[in-house]
Amino acid sequence: MRKFTLLLVFGMLLAALPTLAQTSYKPPTGYAFQTPDDYAQYEPQVIAAVNWLEKTPLSQQPALRKETDQFLFQWISGSAAVSVQLQKYVADLAGQDSELLMLFMGGWARYQLQHPEAKDTVQLNTEGIRTMLRAYKAGGFRKNKQLEELTKMDSNGTLADWVKKQLAG
Repeated sequence: MRKFTLLLVFGMLLAALPTLAQTSYKPPTGYAFQTPDDYAQYEPQVIAAVNWLEKTPLSQQPALRKETDQFLFQWISGSAAVSVQLQKYVADLAGQDSELLMLFMGGWARYQLQHPEAKDTVQLNTEGIRTMLRAYKAGGFRKNKQLEELTKMDSNGTLADWVKKQLAG
C-alpha cells in the first residue's frame, strides 16, 4: 500500500510539472524605455517572453499573455537592436487574430537578438512565421488552413522558399 501511495504522489508531481513550468514566467513590470541602455537591459526578458508566448496555448493565462504582449510591443516599437518589418502577407496570415501578429514580431525580434549579424529579410520573416507556427501548434487558435499548410512546408524544408515568393510578389 505504501508503494502505491508513493507512486501516486510521484505521478501527481510529474503531471503538475508542465503547469508549474508555464506559471513560472513573469513579464517585466515597472519598465521605462527612454535610452538605448533601457532597451538593452531587457533583451533577455524579450527572448524569455517570446519563448513563453510560443509554448503556452492561447487560452491559458490570458491576463499574463496580455501583459507580455504589451511589454513586447513597447520594447519592439522603440528598440534600435531590432527592426521588424510587417508585410501584407503576414497580416493576411494572421487575419483577425492580432496575437499571431505579435508572435511574428516577437519571433523576428528574438532571432535578431540571438543573431545580431542577421540582415536577410527572408530569414527574419521565416523565423517570425516559425514562431507563429509553433504557437499555433501549441493550441488555442482557430483552425487556419494556411498555417497548417505552412507547417507542412516548414517540416519539408520549403518554408523559406514560400516566404521568398511572398516578399518578391
